[in-house]
Amino acid sequence: MANDNGNPSPIKVLIVDDEQLVRKGLRLTIDWEEHGMVVVDDAPNGSIGWQKFLRYRPHLVITDIVMPEMSGIELAQKIRQEAPGTKILFLSCHRDFNYAQFGIKIGVHDYIVKTDMDDDYINESLHRIYERYEERTSKQRAAAQPAEKKTDRAGESLIDWLQGRSYTARDHLLGKLRTEWKWMLSNSSLLHIYRSPGASGPLEPLLHPLKDLSQAHPDRLKLLALDDDSAFLVCGPDTLDLGLSGLVELKISFRALEWRQSKPIAAANPDGWLDALSRLYRIYRLERNINLLSTAHKEDILQAIDFIDEHLDQDIRAADVAAMIGVSRSYFSTIFKEATGCSIISFIAERKLKRAMELLSATSIRTEEVAEKVGIQDVKYFSKWFKKQAEVTPGQYRLSNKMTAGSNK
Repeated sequence: MANDNGNPSPIKVLIVDDEQLVRKGLRLTIDWEEHGMVVVDDAPNGSIGWQKFLRYRPHLVITDIVMPEMSGIELAQKIRQEAPGTKILFLSCHRDFNYAQFGIKIGVHDYIVKTDMDDDYINESLHRIYERYEERTSKQRAAAQPAEKKTDRAGESLIDWLQGRSYTARDHLLGKLRTEWKWMLSNSSLLHIYRSPGASGPLEPLLHPLKDLSQAHPDRLKLLALDDDSAFLVCGPDTLDLGLSGLVELKISFRALEWRQSKPIAAANPDGWLDALSRLYRIYRLERNINLLSTAHKEDILQAIDFIDEHLDQDIRAADVAAMIGVSRSYFSTIFKEATGCSIISFIAERKLKRAMELLSATSIRTEEVAEKVGIQDVKYFSKWFKKQAEVTPGQYRLSNKMTAGSNK
């Protein structure tokens, strides 16, 4: 890992434990800088830990096992599904072989009993994690050198921007689109390539034929690698069939290969190109995080959920979502309930409540602003609505869930 100046970036660490003394002790007693690490935040339970994981995208999560709301095991399983490369270190008050065995099964890096916890053991564990990251990043740099220097940081900038890890990544991408990638703004199509949920093994080795195509048509077709699980293929109007044929051939030998395609991007607008790419990635994330009861209309349902999530600050109606999909309201309501198990109105309310809870627990913005961000302009009505849904007022929820920097340190 390196920053834009080529210097090593610190390994981001998230600590999740329901004991404040443990969280504080880990923050203060370990020389994180010595291990090339930085603690980005901590959380008092797995539920808030998951929210903060999605926010910070840490490389290492140190988590207690037994916690309220969501256990460390549940948290580890969600992290493994979302980001398999993340390192996980279990903490426990007990010598429970079943916990240790389960941790090994899902690829947890280490298992530490709190009563036996000492600086030497923890430092050894963190050092091993640091060495693995160094080894991995060294291999990535070496593998990238022959092929146009990791596409000039393009893949790194893409993933940093998509996951909100860098303020400069978007500017870097916009600069590319205005210069050497300018051809991508003339009716190009984006294809997001990924592994089916649950499939194992890295994606990158399978993409060598697409890399060859990319090198053979540098101004009309380009492979942009993201991570071990997915990549983007950009095709000009005259190379789209070539790219799709290459993907079909790859799927014959690797059935778990999937892809999702954007509509041709006609407007010569870099922001529009980035918006299309971001939308594909959001739907990919939704596919991995939402369990649909029926997949008969999967693409329509995922697009609808993405539309809802992107418009939570508005008064969304079922008719609006149905119109976006291009079907009647009654038909859409039927297929949506078949896929999700709840009505579209209930689902929108749940997503607004979830967003409100995230904002209340992870930010310091005023309740009026939280209400506006979930499409409710009347703060009194918002407070009544929130209490009815969550059984506590917004202020009570914030007080019991938000861990401010002052209480952490």
